[in-house]
Amino acid sequence: MDQLFIAPTFMAAATMAAAIDSGLYRDTEQRVLLVINNAKIPEIGRSLTEQQGFESLASRFDRVVYLNELIFPYHPRVWNPPTNKIATWRDTILEAVGFEGEFGITLQSLPVRPSTTLTRLFRGAPIDVVSDGLMSYGPTRKAIRPSVAENLRRLLYLDLAGGLRPVLLSEHGIENVVVPAESFRAVVQEYGKVAFENVDVGAMAGQPVEAIMLGQYLAALGLLTEDEEEELHHEFLRAAVALGYSSIAFKPHPSAPPAFTHSLVDLGKSLGVDLIVLDEPVPVEILYDRLHPVAAIGCFSTGLSTAVETYGMTGYTVGVDKVLERLPRFKDSNRIPLAITDVRLHRVDWDEEAGTISVRQPPEIDVQLLVEEVARAMQPAHFEEQPVGRREELLAQAPWAAKYFVEPEEEAEATTTVVAEPVAVPYRARVERRARRLAARVLRRNRRLRKIAAIGKAIRFHPH
Repeated sequence: MDQLFIAPTFMAAATMAAAIDSGLYRDTEQRVLLVINNAKIPEIGRSLTEQQGFESLASRFDRVVYLNELIFPYHPRVWNPPTNKIATWRDTILEAVGFEGEFGITLQSLPVRPSTTLTRLFRGAPIDVVSDGLMSYGPTRKAIRPSVAENLRRLLYLDLAGGLRPVLLSEHGIENVVVPAESFRAVVQEYGKVAFENVDVGAMAGQPVEAIMLGQYLAALGLLTEDEEEELHHEFLRAAVALGYSSIAFKPHPSAPPAFTHSLVDLGKSLGVDLIVLDEPVPVEILYDRLHPVAAIGCFSTGLSTAVETYGMTGYTVGVDKVLERLPRFKDSNRIPLAITDVRLHRVDWDEEAGTISVRQPPEIDVQLLVEEVARAMQPAHFEEQPVGRREELLAQAPWAAKYFVEPEEEAEATTTVVAEPVAVPYRARVERRARRLAARVLRRNRRLRKIAAIGKAIRFHPH
């Protein structure tokens, strides 16, 4: 049977390539890679197909097709053909990929477009899902159509949590299949060699790197203000220095303001460290492979767990509790990644008044039970066949784990159930959050205001 691999990111494509190399698709005939660029304005940036080193990934496929070109002028995120156009679009895609008989689909992010659209076009095709980092350990975010659920076959994932079983799609009986870490590392190494064939490893950073700090741009998600995130980065650096690292690099999020990096460099100088800024658009996994750092420091990014589980580095997490308290909804898909990072990695807490840090080792807790019970609380409908949970057992084992079950609106009342008192959300932040909710409620009820808001979001320039 032929296989269509649908990849929106380097990480997805690299995981698919590793799955192929490890023999998970040995029975397939034609293999076609359908590349997607989900950037807000795809024409501005480079797609995966245009990045240096892509040919190393492409070598595993008989053909590479770029979805954005096929469906132009539609954006992949909004492409949703009406029923009477489904057959036309199906024929268009099949002609481009060259399939005539039956085929299977391998994709990522099943409940969102363009995945939902493609599963409508190719109804009945067997489906493999490639994990989306730590979020794959959490519950399915949206209901899956029965016509799709009945065709789910395997969840392919990198083990990013020490053998933890993913909860994603488990309500549909999907088979969990680990993609070997050694296969993934080999794919990344090959990609890096091709992409940086004439670039010296040391030249990427200027000098050897002991520790690498990972930016996430949590302000863009509304989880921190930009000032708070800038301070969080400062805590990363203070932690790295206090832990004894002298050669430290920072990998900023590509969308983060340059000011984040500038202030961090200045802080480094005051601490006696010449901070190395790795601002080239290079996947962090390539940096792990080529720079060989021994430690990674961040908040809760998938890259942090990849450093630990796939590359054997020591991982340190900073600021987890603060971000956990800022989640706007209990069902927020970042809840599980935060919990996993908090209990699996070394945790660093900065005492601003004393000017010191404390380092906590990963606590003793049944991580599988923790993840399953938090997932049950987030999406109880997915656990109807297992109506009785084990939260009481979990909290008897680790009373402090109650913090993962706190509803955003109940934070003020829940302090008595939390052993380690959570840091209070500043008054100003609470007021700002309530104001945003009120504004959103007004917009939902007023069609004219919604239209004005939509126009405002569409305008991306500011007149002088």
